[in-house]
Amino acid sequence: MDRQSSKAQRLDTWRQIVSARQEPELDEVVAGRDAEQALRSLVTNHLTWKTASIFHSKRVPRDGRSPGRGRYEIDLIVVSPKQISAIEIKNWSGRLRIDGERWIQERRNGGEVSHENPLSKNNEKLDCLCALLESQNIRVPTARVCRVIFWNKNLNVPLEVAKRDEIVMNHELERFLGNQKATGFAERFLISVLELCLDQESSMIAADGFFKAVPSRDYAAAVQAITSLETFDKLELLGGRVLSGDLLELRVGQNRQPLKSIASGSEVKVLCKRNKIVLFFSALLGSSPLISLSQPFNTFAVNPTDKVLFHQAGEPKPEEIEIGRVVRMVRG
Repeated sequence: MDRQSSKAQRLDTWRQIVSARQEPELDEVVAGRDAEQALRSLVTNHLTWKTASIFHSKRVPRDGRSPGRGRYEIDLIVVSPKQISAIEIKNWSGRLRIDGERWIQERRNGGEVSHENPLSKNNEKLDCLCALLESQNIRVPTARVCRVIFWNKNLNVPLEVAKRDEIVMNHELERFLGNQKATGFAERFLISVLELCLDQESSMIAADGFFKAVPSRDYAAAVQAITSLETFDKLELLGGRVLSGDLLELRVGQNRQPLKSIASGSEVKVLCKRNKIVLFFSALLGSSPLISLSQPFNTFAVNPTDKVLFHQAGEPKPEEIEIGRVVRMVRG
C-alpha cells in the first residue's frame, strides 16, 4: 500500500471513530450504579463477617436441568449456618405506588417506570439458589429470608409497603451504618447488611426457640458453591452506557476469538484517542494504530467496524456491537 492510500485509510478510520454515537446511561441505571460500584470496590468473591458470608451479583440458573432457561442475578446473598438470604438493592427515588403485581415508580420529572414486584422476583431467585445447592447434595438452612432494601432516602413509599418485614427502608439501614467503625462507605454498607441479617436471625431464634444450624461441612460447601457462581459480563459503551450479559466472541475480520476464555474479573480496554482534533493529527501524521485492544488481544490489528458478539441480559438473541462504540469489556 502506497503512502497516499495508507493516509486515506487512516483518515477513513478517523472518520469512523469520531462518528461513533454517544450512548449515555439511563437515569435510573445511573442512580443504581453507585450501589454496584460500592459493592464491587469491596467484594471480589465474598466477605466474611462473624458467622456469615456475603456475596454480590451472583448469577443463578432458573432451572439447573434446563440451562437454556437463563439465569437470575441476585444483588446480595447472605449465608450463615442458620439462614440463607437473597437481598435486592433498589436505589429508586420519587414516589412508589402499587398496581396489582406492578410497582410503579413516579419520578420527579413526571415520568413513570413500571417494575416487576421485587418481592415476588426475589423469592423466585432464592428458591432457584436453594434448588441449585440442594441439587449438589448441600443441606440448606431452613430459615430462608428475602429482603428488598430501598437505600435512597428520597423515595416515598406507601406505609403498608414500608411496614412489611421484607422491606428495609433507608432509615432502618442507617441504624446499622451509624454503628460501624469501618472507614469506607462500601465496607460500612456491607457490614451493616450482614448485621441486619444476623439481627433478624437472632430475633427469629428468640421467637421460635431455636433454629437448627446446618453442619459445618454443608455451610462450607454452600460458600464454595456460591463463590463459584459467575457474575454478568459488562460491556461499557461510548457515552457511559453499560450493558450486562454474556461476552461471546470477538470478530476481527474473518478471525473469531471466544471471549469466555478470558479469566473472570479481567478487563479488555479499547485503546483510542477520542478527541477529534488530536486523533485527526495522529491519523494524518502518525503511523501507530488509531484503535487497538489491551491484553490479551493487543496483538490483533482491529478496525472500528470490527465486532463484539454480546448477549444482553433479557434479550432473546445476541447482537454484534462495533468495537468503535466500545470503551471496555469486563468478564464476570
